[in-house]
Amino acid sequence: MNRFGIIKKIGLFTMLMSLSIGILTVLFAPDTIYARTEVLFSPRGSIKDAIIRNITSSRGTIDVTAFTFTSGDIAEALYQAKERGVEVRVIIDQTQDAKSYPVLRFLKEEGFDLQFLKGNVGGSMNNAFAIFDDKLLVTGSYTWTEYAEKFNYENAIFIDESDVVEKYKNEFEALYDKSVVQRARRMESSALSARDSEMKVVPISNKTKEVVKQGNADGINEKDGKNTITDGNAYKSVDRKDAGSFRIIKSGKQIKTIEEPLKQFMNVSFNEIDKLFGSESKLDKTERTTLWKSKFEGKYVKWTGRVSFRGFAVYNWNKVGISHKGSSIDVNLKFDYSKQKTVMKLKVGDIVTYTGRLVTLSSLLSSYRLEDVDVLQVVR
Repeated sequence: MNRFGIIKKIGLFTMLMSLSIGILTVLFAPDTIYARTEVLFSPRGSIKDAIIRNITSSRGTIDVTAFTFTSGDIAEALYQAKERGVEVRVIIDQTQDAKSYPVLRFLKEEGFDLQFLKGNVGGSMNNAFAIFDDKLLVTGSYTWTEYAEKFNYENAIFIDESDVVEKYKNEFEALYDKSVVQRARRMESSALSARDSEMKVVPISNKTKEVVKQGNADGINEKDGKNTITDGNAYKSVDRKDAGSFRIIKSGKQIKTIEEPLKQFMNVSFNEIDKLFGSESKLDKTERTTLWKSKFEGKYVKWTGRVSFRGFAVYNWNKVGISHKGSSIDVNLKFDYSKQKTVMKLKVGDIVTYTGRLVTLSSLLSSYRLEDVDVLQVVR
């Protein structure tokens, strides 16, 4: 074989090897959407999609900072990530804690690690960035809101430069440590440590009846090898027959059980309520507010109406709108998570008999609102 034939074969071999390496790189590359640096703009619709794809591809951690958070689609993606075991932490400006945005309520109700932080000297927590798996950063003017995606001119830059990501990661940890809830947890941890320091561990003998007390004990009951000190500065203890075992003695008075108060029901129909407070009301605004707060707010009612709306998203499934007089929604119901199976079975058009606690009076822009709702009957 001549020299040119050998060179030709070597060139072909090199090309095939390069192609194979390229294919393997594509097949086994990490599931990250962007490499190096990528810049996107809204309202073209691409930023939210990119964020959701990166949330979906995350496997370990997602850290988020935003002034506020109202995007339901992103909230759903974070919920799915949390369900598959991804650790999700979110820091929001402290002023947003008082807002009743559905997404923030959803994050709280679903047990997200949601932290609130205020700026210095009355300022704001105005950061807007997220870190995926400690490897990819997105930052820019874009905030996780519906407005930012649909109406605003915003920008977002995706960066996987390790030194840049590390700097943002350090900043996130610093902000997280300053946040309100986290600070409260540290205080609670200190309180628990102080409480634990007041606890004594004493050995238990193999006697079946043993009296252990400290301070004043008004009475001691002995029954079946158990001793309960019933009142005073004392404790409840259970003896074990195992020699060499230990009992924890905790100082402080016995905690009393707080019983849930009975629900106060009012025998009043929706039409009767609406005549007092609705469009037919003869009362002025001050009179209506006074009457509502003194006689109706916080009371329970039992009404029947038609389902006009039911939330289907992961952040608003527990919201149901009820019509009593026509097609418009007259009452908004909010269910707790123990009623999830019941709510998910409801359909628009169902006639339901329900109970609930009166929370909010109707106005020109909103309907009556009930919480602690239960469905007694459904007719299709």
